[in-house]
Amino acid sequence: MPKETVRIRRAPKYLPFLLLFATFGLITAVVVYLNIDEASKGNASIFGLLVTFLSAAGAAIGLGVALIVDGVSRLRSKTVVAERSR
Repeated sequence: MPKETVRIRRAPKYLPFLLLFATFGLITAVVVYLNIDEASKGNASIFGLLVTFLSAAGAAIGLGVALIVDGVSRLRSKTVVAERSR
């Protein structure tokens, strides 16, 4: 049987990072909305804008964190020799 060199590493799943940081963005939007003066709120559409933009920003930050974790896992990967089996 032929032997091959393979890399073994633990790769992160991106979806949990995206959802976690999008949730942080949502919580931040609620906190920001509750701290806005009543006179400045005007209408409820500001809440929708805050939720949309801060959740998207949180998801983008989560993606960046996942990419950093993926890069670290690539650096810590191990190279081994494996034999194929049928």
